[in-house]
Amino acid sequence: MSLPALDNLVRIGQLKAEPCNEAEVRRMLAMARVRLADAQLSILSPQGRFTSAYNAAHAAALAALRLEVSLARD
Repeated sequence: MSLPALDNLVRIGQLKAEPCNEAEVRRMLAMARVRLADAQLSILSPQGRFTSAYNAAHAAALAALRLEVSLARD
């Protein structure tokens, strides 16, 4: 979705704009690292490893989205 499209969703009240918080991004990336390490644990079931890997990717993607939108607005 383009930045103008996101801005339009904010304008019509379908999305709430929030400022980028560096501490939040750091926490998301730290969570991604922990979940990625968990995904490599052979003692976990395949489902548990998949869930950990998925959660790692999700946290990293959220952090990247926060940074991208913040940088695009600067």
